[in-house]
Amino acid sequence: MRQPTDRADRILDAAAELMVRLGYRKVTIDDVARRAGIGKGTVYLHWRTKEQLFEALIMRESIGVLNGLVEAFRADPAEVLPHRFFARSFLAAMRDPLMKALVTGDTELLGSIKQSAHQGQAQRFGDRYRELIFKHRLLRDDVPDVYMAVVATATGFHLTDNINPEFAALDHEAKARALEHTIRHAFEPAGDPDPESLAAVADEIGNLFDELNARFREWIYTPQQRG
Repeated sequence: MRQPTDRADRILDAAAELMVRLGYRKVTIDDVARRAGIGKGTVYLHWRTKEQLFEALIMRESIGVLNGLVEAFRADPAEVLPHRFFARSFLAAMRDPLMKALVTGDTELLGSIKQSAHQGQAQRFGDRYRELIFKHRLLRDDVPDVYMAVVATATGFHLTDNINPEFAALDHEAKARALEHTIRHAFEPAGDPDPESLAAVADEIGNLFDELNARFREWIYTPQQRG
């Protein structure tokens, strides 16, 4: 029962290495099969197209990021606060070459590939996070379109090296601290949040991310789920 999953991970590991080195457009299924030490037909047993293979790769990298967030929530519910959540998400994305390419829109690396499978479900979980932080008053209510402002701020930190190359000298940790400080002081209420509210948000978001991860894994490792 474990063998197909182990083999799938070996294929995905090979695809990741080649994609980072060559970019999506230049990698072929033949390349991936040779790097994984298997026949090309075996790759097609798992994913019917090159697009499906690389969508699965992006989804597997996303699972790693989400698992890290869930572990943080459960170790300390205060990690669900927007300034900590977005700073931790920033670091996780920027430390992973494929996630960094995804959030910065690096078409040279990703080509036309994107995480299209279950994208609507992922958006639903993001919407639920937004609902919960508003419900528990974790963002200020006197800032117009405050959640959009938070997301735009975080997006700007992801893209700043592309727009202002002089900032590339700052390491990711320094940028994460700056992002954390900005969100905390510009968009969150003064004072300490209610611990019970934090625990409720952390528990629900952790469970939602677990569910999303399970659906991603099913799509990645179960060919019949992809039609």
